[in-house]
Amino acid sequence: MPRILLIEDDASIQRFVEFALEDIGAELVITDTVKQGLRHLEQAPFDLILTDLMLPGESGITLLEKRREDPGIAPQTKIVVFSAGLTADVKTQLEALGVWRMLSKPISVMDLLTCVEEGLGSQPPAQVCAPNESSASSASVSLNDLERHAIETHFNGDAQLFLMYRQACLTQFSVDIEAGNLASQSHDLPALRRMGHSLKTVLYTLAEEQGALLAKSLEHLAEQQDLASALHQWGQLRSALQDAQHRHQTKPG
Repeated sequence: MPRILLIEDDASIQRFVEFALEDIGAELVITDTVKQGLRHLEQAPFDLILTDLMLPGESGITLLEKRREDPGIAPQTKIVVFSAGLTADVKTQLEALGVWRMLSKPISVMDLLTCVEEGLGSQPPAQVCAPNESSASSASVSLNDLERHAIETHFNGDAQLFLMYRQACLTQFSVDIEAGNLASQSHDLPALRRMGHSLKTVLYTLAEEQGALLAKSLEHLAEQQDLASALHQWGQLRSALQDAQHRHQTKPG
């Protein structure tokens, strides 16, 4: 069975990848730091690595730099950078470090599947089964236009997959809120920046556009070392997460 290593610290993104790859016929190993990822690579070979760039401790770029310096680190393994921070300069840097593929968050299930299938050299590509009409219709009864667009864009039209992923995210939001409160109380700007970076992608994928904008702003303010504004922005983002939990957990259908 092919083996895939996912290095991603956001639990909601981890779940998205799990949902997307659950029928691919590969073992998915998940870790949230480069340090732990390197330990996994020392223990057994992997066919593909999916890594974020912004991670606690060392970054995804550090992983690529270490592999270039040490030919013994996953020499035959293709590395896919899976990030919302793929600026032109970052892409140039990654190309120089020998990254195999770059995927921008948010991404659709189909695009992620296609990339992984190509990376594994599998044949034929995994088939994503469209939900039957009655199932999709009943699942979409309470969905608005933005949510239906998100389902088509990111979930290959599978409303049930979207709803499963959203429920997992709603549960994770309680953990995110607790972590954000701790970062706010300790004035930990790097942690607030990572929080904004991760939630930005999750909220866009869920069609929570206002929350995604708040998360993007938090990431920017924390990066600019604007503590007072970042703390205020976290308060607004926290309210948006709580509002999403209330709306969707009490929503009929």
